[in-house]
Amino acid sequence: MAIADQVYKNLVADILENGVWDKDHEVRTVWEDGTPAYTKSLICKQLRFDNSEVPILTTKRVPWKSAIHEMLWFYVQRTSDCSYLDQYKVKLWKEWTNANNNIGKAYGYQLGKPIMLKGKITNQIDHLIDQLKNNPASRRHVISLWNIDDLDQMELYPCVWNNQWLVKQGKLHLIVNARSNDIGLGHPLNVFQYYVLQRMIAQVTGYELGTLTFNINDAHIYERHIEPLQEQLHREAYPAPTLWINPDIQRFDDFTIDDFKLIDYQYQPSIKMEIAI
Repeated sequence: MAIADQVYKNLVADILENGVWDKDHEVRTVWEDGTPAYTKSLICKQLRFDNSEVPILTTKRVPWKSAIHEMLWFYVQRTSDCSYLDQYKVKLWKEWTNANNNIGKAYGYQLGKPIMLKGKITNQIDHLIDQLKNNPASRRHVISLWNIDDLDQMELYPCVWNNQWLVKQGKLHLIVNARSNDIGLGHPLNVFQYYVLQRMIAQVTGYELGTLTFNINDAHIYERHIEPLQEQLHREAYPAPTLWINPDIQRFDDFTIDDFKLIDYQYQPSIKMEIAI
């Protein structure tokens, strides 16, 4: 069994057995039919991967290209304009896209926003890469998508809102922090895409790959996702696939979807789950 499948199985089982319902409180999230989207949740779950294999589920199909596209949209395109997603027919954000075909000042906007540091105009990504190369021992390698001044201009508050990078003994470690994580739908994509991002940053900065830690403040399962997830828990898992990343890319902004191949990805059929909005 792939490591990601076992970690996921343990997380889902823990929430289903020990999670707390939010049915005693007003819930702002609803289903498409307008009924409240209740959840069962646990506080402060931590998942840790040694990155000896690709952390992608095999007990269901994970749309890995869409996951990479979303990450490229945020971190390489650095925009909230959905034209990039439209170009590749990625529909992950259609429920939160406004009339201007963007998601407001969220995610990619924050990464591309010009910032002034030490008299130089840069952005969070360029600054991160520069500091990883030139000041590796720093404990300040932090990316933040949570800008309180812009929250009211975001179509969706960032769920995965912060990440920190640490260089130890020539290895690049990544800690990802999520204020809230939909374990049925969003989580499988999030873990995989941040592994991909970690591989990309390690490649262009020249470090070996370290650990990936994923912290979830509110790990929740929606009521209508319980039955399909229970089915998934009983499925047979396959060995993890291999991710090829074009080794010729040495500049972060040069990465495109053509620089990634997921090799020998075996998986069980997709599981359809409703999206809560």
